[in-house]
Amino acid sequence: MTVTARVSFGFWSDRVVAADQLQSDLRESGEQAITVGGENGPPIGCLVVLTQKPQLDLAELGTLARLANRAKITIAVDRHRPGTDDGPPWPRDATLYWGGRYPDLAEVAQALVDLVRPAGLLSSALPAFLPTDRPLPGIPHAGDRHELIAQLRRPEQLRVISLTRDLHDELLRPRRAESRADYDLLRLVRWAADEANRPFISLRLTRSERPSIRPEQPRALDAVLQDLRTRRLVLLLGEPGAGKSQQLRYYDAWAALHSLRQPGDGPLPPGAFCVALAAQPAQPDITMDWLAQQWATVVDPERWCDLRTFLADGGTVLLDGLNEGGMRALPLREWMTRWRDVISQLLGAGATKVVVSCRTRDLVIPMRAPRNETPTEVSLLPLSKDDIVAIATQADPAMARRLKPALDEDGMIEQLYSSPFRLRRFLETGADGIALTDSRLYGMVIAAALLRDFEQDNLHDGLVPDRVAAALRSHYVNPWPVLDTIAVIKALAALAKELTFPAVPGGNARLTMRRSAAIGVLHDALAEAREDPSKAGLALDTAEDFHILQEERGDIRFAHPSLQHLFAAAGCTDAEIVALAEQERQPAVLPGRLPPSYAEHRYEEFFRFAAQLRPDVPRLLLRVDPVLAARAYLAAGPDARRGVDAEIRESLANLLVDEWAPAQRAAIMTALGELGWRLPTPSYRGSEALAAVPAGEWRLGRRGHDDAPETDTDSEPRTIALPGFTIARSPVSNLEYGVFVEAGGYDDKAWWTPEGWQWVTNSRAVEQSVIEWTRRQDNLRRDLGQIVTLLRARRATPASAAALLRFARLSETEIVAYARSQQARPIRYPRYWRRAALNNPLQPVVGVSWFEANAFCAWLADRHGVPVRLPSENEWEAACLHSLGLTDSADVTGTHGNTLAAGFPSTTPIRTYATEAQQRSRLPVEMLGNVFEWCFDYYAPGHHNRRILKGGSWRHEPWRAHPAYRGRGDVDAQNDDLGFRYVMEDAES
Repeated sequence: MTVTARVSFGFWSDRVVAADQLQSDLRESGEQAITVGGENGPPIGCLVVLTQKPQLDLAELGTLARLANRAKITIAVDRHRPGTDDGPPWPRDATLYWGGRYPDLAEVAQALVDLVRPAGLLSSALPAFLPTDRPLPGIPHAGDRHELIAQLRRPEQLRVISLTRDLHDELLRPRRAESRADYDLLRLVRWAADEANRPFISLRLTRSERPSIRPEQPRALDAVLQDLRTRRLVLLLGEPGAGKSQQLRYYDAWAALHSLRQPGDGPLPPGAFCVALAAQPAQPDITMDWLAQQWATVVDPERWCDLRTFLADGGTVLLDGLNEGGMRALPLREWMTRWRDVISQLLGAGATKVVVSCRTRDLVIPMRAPRNETPTEVSLLPLSKDDIVAIATQADPAMARRLKPALDEDGMIEQLYSSPFRLRRFLETGADGIALTDSRLYGMVIAAALLRDFEQDNLHDGLVPDRVAAALRSHYVNPWPVLDTIAVIKALAALAKELTFPAVPGGNARLTMRRSAAIGVLHDALAEAREDPSKAGLALDTAEDFHILQEERGDIRFAHPSLQHLFAAAGCTDAEIVALAEQERQPAVLPGRLPPSYAEHRYEEFFRFAAQLRPDVPRLLLRVDPVLAARAYLAAGPDARRGVDAEIRESLANLLVDEWAPAQRAAIMTALGELGWRLPTPSYRGSEALAAVPAGEWRLGRRGHDDAPETDTDSEPRTIALPGFTIARSPVSNLEYGVFVEAGGYDDKAWWTPEGWQWVTNSRAVEQSVIEWTRRQDNLRRDLGQIVTLLRARRATPASAAALLRFARLSETEIVAYARSQQARPIRYPRYWRRAALNNPLQPVVGVSWFEANAFCAWLADRHGVPVRLPSENEWEAACLHSLGLTDSADVTGTHGNTLAAGFPSTTPIRTYATEAQQRSRLPVEMLGNVFEWCFDYYAPGHHNRRILKGGSWRHEPWRAHPAYRGRGDVDAQNDDLGFRYVMEDAES
C-alpha cells in the first residue's frame, strides 16, 4: 500500500511573486510549502490562498472550492477587508490581511504557523456553503434541496458546497420545519452562515474521570457524545463565556449533518433539539409542556412530528443554561430540582441523551439520571495562551503580536482573554490597546461599534456627536467616562435596570420586555437625559444592529447576560447598588441556606461590573456583605481602590470569631483565601499549625452499626496505647502544597521513593496503559456481540461501534504506540490542580497520590530539620477522637463534616466545619468529611500498592465520615476528594 504524505501548506495565488516569497519564508522556518492546482493531487494540510484582486471570477471560485475540498484548513491571505467589495465570498477557516508590502510577508508566515500549530483549533467537521448566481465550473451545484442533500451524501464529504443564492436565502429565512430533512437542513445552513463561529468550535474539553494533568487537545462536543463511556445524562460545565452555548449549537448542527448524510433507505440516527432555558418566562413553567411549545416554534408538529414522537425515536435534547434560574422567581436550588425532574421525564420518554450546560459554580444540587445513574461531567477548560494567540492571529496578526507579550507578562490578562466570549468581543474592536478588565473590554467593543457607525456615514442619525466621537478615540482603553455621556448608552442602562432589578425585594427580574414597552422605557430615559425622546425606536434599532439587544418573537432582551449586567451597573447610583446588596442579603440569614455570595448570588456579575466602573463600590458593600465586597474587590482589577483589601480581610476574619454555621464559614473562608489570607503552617505561626495528641489508651474501631450498606468497611475493634505525637491540625491546603510545587518538588528525585519517582516521571505509565488496554481488548474480543447489544440499546452510534471493532483489531505494536503518545509528559502538579472549583488557596489540596503525599513530607522534613511522615491508621483514629473530645470511637454519632448530604458542590475551605471547642483548644479540625486522607499503612497484608484512606469526603455518604471507617486507595490514585495531613516528630512542638 502506498502512503501519500500530507502537505503542510499548499498555495494558490493570483500574485505569483508574493506567493513564492511567502512559501520561502515558511520553508526557512522548517515548514513544507508547495504550489497546488489542477484536479488531482495529494491531500493538503493547510490551503493558503493569497489574492490581490477584490473579486474572483467563477472559474477561480470553482478552483478554490475544489482545492478546499482536499484540505483540512483553508486560510486566506487577503489585501481586502470585509465590506470593501461586492464579490461573492468564498469560504475559509481564517483570514489574514496583508497590506501589500513584501517585507510584511515574514510576519504573515509566522501568523500562518501560529494558526496551524494548535492542532485542530481551526478545523471543522461541518461544511461551508458557497451561494452563487451561476454554477461554478468543475464542481456540483445544488439548485434545490434534493440536490443539496445529494452533495452532502457524497463519499468524499465535501468541505465546500455550492448552491444557488435563492436556495441559500430560503434556508436562512425564519420558518418552521415540515420534515426531518427540512429540520436538518435549516439547522446546518444557519450555523454555517456565521463564519465567526468557526475558530471557536474546537475547545478544550475534559471529562471528570479524566481531569487535565496535561493540556487537552482541542475537540468538540460530538467527540465526547460518541464515546461509549458517556452516559445518557451529560453535564457541560464551564465559567461564563467559556463557550458552552456555542458547543451545544455546534453539536446541534453536527447532528443535523450526520442525519442528512445517512442513505435514504437506512435507519436515521437520533436527532437533536436545542433549547435555551433563558427563554423561560419570569414566572417559570418548568414542564414537558413548555418544552413541547418550544419544539413547536421550530417544527410544525402536524406536518412532521411532535416532541413525544421525537423523544420516542431516540432524539437528543440539549438544554442550554441550567443556571438561568438565578434571576427568576424561583431560588436556584428549586429551579434545578424541577429541571432534574423534567430531565428524568425526557430520558424516560426515550431520549438517547440529555445534555445540560451550566456554569460550574452554580451547580448547587447533584444531578441524577433514572435509576440513580450519575451523569458524565464534561468541563470546558479556559483557552490556553496558544489558543488565544491563534484565534487573535486569525482576526488581526498585528493585534495578536501586541497581545502575545501581554499574556506572557500578566497572568490576569490571560485569565481575562481565556473566555471565548470575551476574546471574540475584543477581537471585533480592532483596538490598539489591551483591556485589563471585562468592563473595559466590553466598553471597547461598544465604543468600536459606535465609531464604525460614525465613520461610515453615521447611519443611525447622529446618535454620536462629533465631539463624543473624538473623545472616544482618545479614551479607547477605558471609554466608560465618555460612554456614560452618550444618550443612547444612558437609555440602554435604564432598560437594563428595568430588566435586571427585582420589582420587589427578593423578587424576580423581568429579563425580557415586549418591544413597545422597551421603546417606552427608552423614550422616558432619553427625555430625562434631555435628548429627543422620539429617537427611542432608533435607539432600540441601533442596539440591535450593534448586537447589544436582540428580539425573539416580539420580546426584547440583551444579547448576553453579561451585557445586561454591565449596562445595569453603568446606570446605577451608589445608593441603588447598596440597596440591592441589602435586599439580596436578607435571605442569607435563613438557617441552613448557603449565603448568596458563596455559590448562587444571582447578581454577582452586576456587582463585579459595578466595582470595575466605580472604585469605591467594594468599600460601600463592606458594611452590607463583606463576602460580596471581597468578590467585588477582586473583580475590580487595577481599578480597585487600594487599601480596602486590608479592611475587607479584617472584617471577614472578625466574622469568623463568632460564626459557626458551616455555610457562612465557607463563604467567609473562600473570600479570605482569594484575598491572600493564610492558615498557620509550620513556617507561619507554627504552634497554631500543629496539634499535640496526648499519650493514652484509645478504644478504636466500631462495634456494629446499621447505617452502612457495605460490610467490612471498619477497622477492627481494638484497645491500644499510644505515645503522644504531633499532627497537623488541618489537611494540607492548596497554598501550603503550592510552595512545594513552586520549589521544584516534582523535579527533585531526593524527595521521592524509587517507585514514586518512576510514577512521577511516567516511566511506568506506558507499561500500565498497555496492560489496561490489552485487558479491555481481550474482554471485547471474547464477546464481540456486545457491540450489537450496545447498538440495539442505543448506547452506541454506528460510528462508535465501528471504532470498537477497530480497537478489537489493533496489534500490540499499535497499542504500545498509542500508550506512548498518551503518556509523553511527566507529572508536574496534582490532578485537579487547575480545576477552578477546587483551587482556592484555603481548600485542601486534592488529586494527590500516596507518592505525592510522601514526597511532600520528605521535602517538609528537610525544610524544618525534623522527621515528617504520614500518620499511621492508629494515630489518625486517635487524633480524630481527640478532636471530638472522645476516647472511644463507639461514642461518635452524627455528622461532623462536609459530606454528600451537606450539598456543597466541591470541597469547602479548611476550618469550615471547625467547632468553637476545636478552635479554642487548638485541636485537629476537618478530620471527618471534605477529603479522604492518606495513611502510611498497607490496606491489607500483601497489598503493597494499596494504602488506607480515612475520614470520608464531600463526594460520599455521611456514614463513611466516621473515625473507624477504613477506605482504600492504590498508591497512584488521584481522586478529587483525596488529600492528606502529616505527623511532625518534634517533641518541642
